[in-house]
Amino acid sequence: MTLITKTSITVVVSLFLTACGGSSSPNTPTPPPSPPPTPPSGVVNTVYDAQITVEKLYLDGDAQLAGATDGFYWRANAEASWENRSPVDAYVRGIAIIAPSHYIVALQPDGESPYSEPAPLYVTQDSGASWNRINHDFGGSDHAPIYGLSYDQSSDSLYGIGMAAFAVSNSSATHWTLLDGDWDSIATGLHLIEPHPSQNIVWFGGQGAIENGYLSRYSTVDGQVTTWSDLFPNPSTYFGGLIHPSDTQTVIFGAEGGLALSRDNGATWEKPLGDVDYTFYWDIVIDENGTLYTASYDKSGAEQPLEVLCSSDNGANWHSNDLSDEVAKGGVKSLMIVELDTSTELYLGLWDNGIKSVATSDLDCG
Repeated sequence: MTLITKTSITVVVSLFLTACGGSSSPNTPTPPPSPPPTPPSGVVNTVYDAQITVEKLYLDGDAQLAGATDGFYWRANAEASWENRSPVDAYVRGIAIIAPSHYIVALQPDGESPYSEPAPLYVTQDSGASWNRINHDFGGSDHAPIYGLSYDQSSDSLYGIGMAAFAVSNSSATHWTLLDGDWDSIATGLHLIEPHPSQNIVWFGGQGAIENGYLSRYSTVDGQVTTWSDLFPNPSTYFGGLIHPSDTQTVIFGAEGGLALSRDNGATWEKPLGDVDYTFYWDIVIDENGTLYTASYDKSGAEQPLEVLCSSDNGANWHSNDLSDEVAKGGVKSLMIVELDTSTELYLGLWDNGIKSVATSDLDCG
């Protein structure tokens, strides 16, 4: 495997047409996941019934947060009603939880000249009951869009991603420093951003201008960026991911084409699902027992099977659960684990179908 590194302090002014370097795909063929078992009938529950696409799901203590294509949703706990608390009705691109009830959200610009001013960035300190718009310089004079946010409380570092820009601010979100890429590059966009503070790393990734997927690792110690550009055949891209909470060397990221798993912070990679053509895996979560969960998404249309995959051996083997008999629109874009008094629930943020849930005890995870 050949890795290409560069120092992110030097800003390269060029079109971001391809990712920087890469690594070779694993040589050992990986068997496909086991065939879907027949789940018990009636296992899918409706958490929020709406024809919206739920891109983000987060917990803030007992409170639940959802970023959707029409705004920011909040409820006090699993029994409360959902409220649309968005500062404006717009596509939520990113949510960062700074502290309890203190959130920053990035929204999709609209209008005839969406980038004539800084991208919409709002802050609340009362769980969305009131908001203030942030005057910021993400994008410099180019006013670039913000595609994602993630906050590292240990260093008061707020990371943001755009079309090809990876940048950092503090919890004020006012002044941004470009760490990698360019503010004005042409690219499909970055979607993945995962700080890994115990290892002095931030992971980010997405898709370049020619549908080239790439995954990058940024060192907060020396600013070096290492990029993998051929873990999956193109077209590809990267979305959500998981930093293992107890095994700090293990990371797993969802992509178009499968899952990328490393047990040594990127020195070597596994693809436990193999190469899955035209299927996306947007998110990965873990429960208190260490069981991993992901779910599939097909961009061809909202009406599609609902397939939930889970692994009880730290990602080595995945078992598929077909829940299509209960849900017609089964494309999953976000996941969240919710621990209740009597069950552990896997929340599913769906394409054009609100939020569903399934008890993890009703899934076959091997």
